[in-house]
Amino acid sequence: MTVLSVLIPTVGGREDMLHQVKTACEQTVPGCEVLVVYGFSWGEGLNQLATVAKGDYWSCCCDDTVPLPGWFDAGRARLDAGMEPASRYFNADGTPLHAIDDAPDGLPIGWCRSFLITPQMYDAVGPFIDATWYADWDYSERLVAAGWPIVATDGFAFTHLHGSREWLTPEEDRRQRAEYELSHLRQGIA
Repeated sequence: MTVLSVLIPTVGGREDMLHQVKTACEQTVPGCEVLVVYGFSWGEGLNQLATVAKGDYWSCCCDDTVPLPGWFDAGRARLDAGMEPASRYFNADGTPLHAIDDAPDGLPIGWCRSFLITPQMYDAVGPFIDATWYADWDYSERLVAAGWPIVATDGFAFTHLHGSREWLTPEEDRRQRAEYELSHLRQGIA
């Protein structure tokens, strides 16, 4: 039996959205294990949850992105073929959140959010940086460098809820940007 752990970091104060995400995960993938941690950046929260996650697959989920039916099967098929599925985000009215969310299926792209990974991928690529805003860019770059191309994936889709970003103060943005730049230095990326 395939086991999925859904890892959801949250800053708190977003319980209504978090409830929608958890419920959708449980309804679309019966038997999945949903793990939540409060008070960390998205990246560091994922690292904390990785220490207790079980399963063949880990969904690195955001507390404001509700998975749509079929998301796991679509993502797993792409991942099992050796590629990282690029999550598609849609507004509540069904329109793409960004142009990248309307890219043709299978198109190689350089960026992903709401990663679907395996424990082996996490071990190979390493932990996420302690950031929320830049962690997805950084991990995307590191996945591609480690040999997992990111490709647009029909069906690996989420509805994006537009919640408050009060946590993103100018000071916190500078701290997170510095984490991202330090990761580039470590990897030798210009």
